[in-house]
Amino acid sequence: MKTRVLILSIVGLVAVAALVFSGNTVADEPKGAPGQMPSPEEQQKMMQEYMAAMQPGDEHKRLEPFVGEYNVTMTMMMPGSPPQVSKGTSSVKWVLGKRYLMEEMDIKMKMGPGMEMPYNGIGMTGYNKTRNLYEGTWASSMDTHIYTMAGTWPPDSNVINYYGTMDEPMLNVYNRMCNYRVTIVDDNTHKFEVFDLAVGPDFKVFEILYKRK
Repeated sequence: MKTRVLILSIVGLVAVAALVFSGNTVADEPKGAPGQMPSPEEQQKMMQEYMAAMQPGDEHKRLEPFVGEYNVTMTMMMPGSPPQVSKGTSSVKWVLGKRYLMEEMDIKMKMGPGMEMPYNGIGMTGYNKTRNLYEGTWASSMDTHIYTMAGTWPPDSNVINYYGTMDEPMLNVYNRMCNYRVTIVDDNTHKFEVFDLAVGPDFKVFEILYKRK
């Protein structure tokens, strides 16, 4: 993931340079006559806007309380069956110049009576200053796809509401819309919940409770 972000950043810089030297704006609309260079003022403005979008801001600082080492309790809710509760740990740290939080999780996943298997997950969380949205990704040792989500965190709120899709191959159901909800309980506790919006706005199927070590 870090390699991919680095590549995208390099691509972004190359794109800006190409725009400056080609005389085109981000929308690929010519400035003045064909082939005419943007004025020095226009070039400076373009670079300032791009540099501003690159720098972490106050929205990123709001993520600081999530950094730390945690004991986690994962609960899976299955209709008609008792919840499956698993225990593990999570480590959350800043990466890439405090632009993103990276989480690494290790859990012994309960799969049924007397059945456990290792579960390892890696997630990234950040704030997209271009789209004005908090964004997240999640990949794990029990999937071959990457979950993506985007949402908002209103001022003075303790809840981040992300939205994204989830596939359920066993049920042959794909692109199921979900609400991924992060709630800050206190300085040392937060929880991550998944709600299946196809069933109802409060139909919870998954929860991870984080307790700071």
